[in-house]
Amino acid sequence: MVEENICLLTDSYKVTHHYFYPEGTEKIYSYLESRTGAQFNKTIFYGLQYILKKYLEGTAVTEEKVCEAEKIIDSHIGPNIFNTEGWMYIAEKLDGKLPIEIKAVPEGTPVDVGNVLMTVENTDKHCYWLPNYLESLLLQVWYPSTVATLSAEVKKLCNFYLEVTGSSKNNLDFMLHDFGYRGATSTESSKLCGSAHLLSFAGTDTIPALTIPMNYYNDSNVEGFSVQATEHSVMTSQGEDKEIEQSINVVRHAKDGILSIVIDSYNYRNFLENACHENNKLNDEIKKFLNKAEGNKIVFRPDSGEPVTTTIDCLEIIGSGFGTKLTEKGYKLFDANIGLLWGDGLNYQKIRDILFGMKTNGWAAENIIFGMGGGLHSSVTRDTQRNAFKCSAQYRNGQWIDIFKKPLDSSKKSKKGRLKLIREDNTFKTVSLSTKGKDELQTVFRDGKLLVEEDFKTIKARTGCYTYYPVKI
Repeated sequence: MVEENICLLTDSYKVTHHYFYPEGTEKIYSYLESRTGAQFNKTIFYGLQYILKKYLEGTAVTEEKVCEAEKIIDSHIGPNIFNTEGWMYIAEKLDGKLPIEIKAVPEGTPVDVGNVLMTVENTDKHCYWLPNYLESLLLQVWYPSTVATLSAEVKKLCNFYLEVTGSSKNNLDFMLHDFGYRGATSTESSKLCGSAHLLSFAGTDTIPALTIPMNYYNDSNVEGFSVQATEHSVMTSQGEDKEIEQSINVVRHAKDGILSIVIDSYNYRNFLENACHENNKLNDEIKKFLNKAEGNKIVFRPDSGEPVTTTIDCLEIIGSGFGTKLTEKGYKLFDANIGLLWGDGLNYQKIRDILFGMKTNGWAAENIIFGMGGGLHSSVTRDTQRNAFKCSAQYRNGQWIDIFKKPLDSSKKSKKGRLKLIREDNTFKTVSLSTKGKDELQTVFRDGKLLVEEDFKTIKARTGCYTYYPVKI
């Protein structure tokens, strides 16, 4: 079987549509948007360049792929259903290059929901059926876009609480760490999700994500970083009775830098009492490690319990042992180079609750960082930002005809006509293509060629402007 056969990268029902469109149809024009009612009021568009380079660029269609697809669809739906003639036309007459034009907002741009993000139109009248055939694949940009949006919103949240508690922002880029590889639905999804996270944060344990900026976004540098850390298989190696001895072993063998230690193998309170208070061997070992080199840091990770109360409990125990000082706004900050990491069961709302709870109890946000796995990789859906791909115009018998849907559920009403995205007073607005004003959508792909190819740092810079916007609590 041909790997990644473009003729098969669609939903079954779309294979039947080429003979359903009205006679004389020459062009189909469709668009992508995040509909009103999304979880966040802006969507950061990201991931299209990856999809285009991996699946659509160059000679995407071959005779072998067409024949394979025909055989499969004959069995899957029935004979004489697959558009063999149309696909063979692309393979033979167009050298396998897809005759479509894609316009899109620059990746990394935060766009108000309810606006067009991308448009797709065929450039050859024989392939009017192609734009919506490709919907299933192109719409998958919802995933990296939604993750990019979620991470940016968390960064806005962290930035807000750092400010209100008088904290340093030196560690802001590392306040949310990606723990999601093991919980991802596939290695490809972990790469896409992980790279989207890296637009806002630099901390990740999803190593495969590091390859996306390098292979698809012209970046020669490593964009994500991590630290040495334990897991329960390490901390339970000598059993409950010797947990402290094993912890001492870990600290003694740690390299200089940051060391993250999971503390809930048995009783996190007992662990912290030994780790943070004087006249305990583990406390002595931790102090030696902290004093051994500038920048050495210990981060304690409770991995279970109710997030807010457990976080406050840990902060109090650590603070009573290592001491605290006050920020300029009067919030407690650890005296020593110690931190707390919460990485269990997090989503946007729980991170907000923890930060609010810390502020309420007088703790600076600078004391904590977060780790998110499933909440980042697999808890978002296409409906998180209500992404939809709809046809809005068709060219038939010499004229453009506006197309739209208007169901009883008005939130699903689609746009009509050919569209333009303009900017007014730093706010985006979708208007008719004939309206005056600069179109923020740019042609990124036409007839098999990638016309705009950006680097990861440029996209990251666009995203970064958004992460410092005011946050609504």
